[in-house]
Amino acid sequence: MLKKTLLISAFSSLILSSVSYAGKIDVVNENHKALDIKIEAEGDSKAVSKQQVSADHKSSFEVTSAQLNGKSYFSIKGDTSAFTPGGKCDHLSVDKDYKVTFLNDKMGTSCIAEEIEKKEDKASSDSK
Repeated sequence: MLKKTLLISAFSSLILSSVSYAGKIDVVNENHKALDIKIEAEGDSKAVSKQQVSADHKSSFEVTSAQLNGKSYFSIKGDTSAFTPGGKCDHLSVDKDYKVTFLNDKMGTSCIAEEIEKKEDKASSDSK
């Protein structure tokens, strides 16, 4: 009986440890130029993802802890030019969803991150 309990316990911990959370990111680029986005894990500069969002455009994607080498927190930075400062939002979590807006400023680009309610959270709160 003890062997069976230990086996079940070990199996369930393997299943739970393989669960990976994903945060949905809705990016709004309010610049009149394409935006180069860099996503970097906090504490692991090798865990980097890059993509581009067209000028005056919206894009959505997910960030997982697997993409971040197991890390849960990340920063997102947007640049329109190598000659102007880019906007950066720090300490975002893969457990949360965000609307990230990159604004066109006189001196470059700024970043504003707003947490948005997860779809499954909204569905469960609506049924209550």
